[in-house]
Amino acid sequence: MRKNRTSLVLWIALIAFVAMIAIPVKCAAQIYEKKELPESVKVISLFVGSIVLDAVGDALCDDGHKGWGHTFNAASVGLLVTAPLYLEISFKELGWYLASYISLRIAIFDPVYNLSRDLPLNYIGTTSTWDKALQKISPPGNTLLWGRAAFLTVGISIPIKHIK
Repeated sequence: MRKNRTSLVLWIALIAFVAMIAIPVKCAAQIYEKKELPESVKVISLFVGSIVLDAVGDALCDDGHKGWGHTFNAASVGLLVTAPLYLEISFKELGWYLASYISLRIAIFDPVYNLSRDLPLNYIGTTSTWDKALQKISPPGNTLLWGRAAFLTVGISIPIKHIK
């Protein structure tokens, strides 16, 4: 059973990796077609893809698949490093980009990591500073899920409303 889950995680991560390469290529190609995607769609796609790749990469490393894990972590960083090539980032909007990324990371990272490791969706770990802070807060019931939903809403709405 464990081997089948690992294979499934690798396939999902591979599909996410290919999709995250295809999006910037498509965005670059649209410049020549004069039909460009809105900046908000590019930002949301880039941030969500980077966060998913990073979460799956961390899960693979923790499962003992260091080679694949580091590959997906590098792909995550690569997406963020190449962002200025296809995003129109202005200095005055930099704060909105950071707020959107942080909100999306709070909403998405832990659930994707937990699903990749076959842990309960709202599982809180014990090692990272983030996990220790969440344990001190000790959110009751589905409060953690509702909080993540709120951060997801904020992370998506910021690029739509504030990034042009």
